[in-house]
Amino acid sequence: MEIDPASIFIDRSPLKNLKTERLQYNGDPAGKIDLVFLAEGYTAIEMDKFNADARRFMEALFETSPFNAHRNDFNVWGVHLISEDSGTDKSGEGIYLNTALNSGFYTFGLNRYLTTPDMKSIRDAVWNVPCDAIFILVNSPTYGGGGMYNFYAIGTADNARTIGVFVHELGHSFAGLGDEYFSAEVAYNDFYNLSAEPWEPNLTTLVNFDAKWKAMLPAGTPVPTPVEEPYAGKTGVFEGGGYMSKGIFRPMNHCMMRDMAPFCPVCERSILRMIDYLADR
Repeated sequence: MEIDPASIFIDRSPLKNLKTERLQYNGDPAGKIDLVFLAEGYTAIEMDKFNADARRFMEALFETSPFNAHRNDFNVWGVHLISEDSGTDKSGEGIYLNTALNSGFYTFGLNRYLTTPDMKSIRDAVWNVPCDAIFILVNSPTYGGGGMYNFYAIGTADNARTIGVFVHELGHSFAGLGDEYFSAEVAYNDFYNLSAEPWEPNLTTLVNFDAKWKAMLPAGTPVPTPVEEPYAGKTGVFEGGGYMSKGIFRPMNHCMMRDMAPFCPVCERSILRMIDYLADR
């Protein structure tokens, strides 16, 4: 398609100058990682709640390894997007609300998979704030979330497990980490091509394990690694991950990307690589 920059059909109207909250500022955004919280499902009278929720999430992130050792590498912002209704869509239950980013549960028919397809509204929301990573904070007590590498992560504010979901989904969107669980309702038997190496840094089919975490294995670690006491809490090659129970392997039996345990060393390495890539020191 050829586009004429002088065309009268190009929309040149200015975007809304949204109010932003500076939650943490450590320096020039050119040398920092700018994490942006977007308010979703918060009405005009709920912006104080959004500020408090965003600060609570921020503090939880910087209590989590390896982010805790790199707090000074981050600026954190909140964007006041005002929704007409409080909450989010639940299409499987016939609930549809008027919210700023058009988010909703039941993505792919799964009641806990929360996303929004409205990328234009997301981009419009961050136009006047420095932005390297986005988390959409949804004003809901329901369990759920989602995350896509280099796009956004999303989760609810008020569920008992909400902080774990936040950190897990940020693992997807910020560092490109794959899901390591394999016995949930989202599990598939053929999600990955087992004849190819997955692109995610924390999953392997052993097709090209040299490119993954082979060098991080303790001496004498069997490949694959059995889920037995001698290897508990150690880096190995444990079968099951990426929604599949056979043929694909994860670095540790328990990890944030499987069951919200602390990040394993392989996932931490991937996060640190992204921090090093984005932050100038």
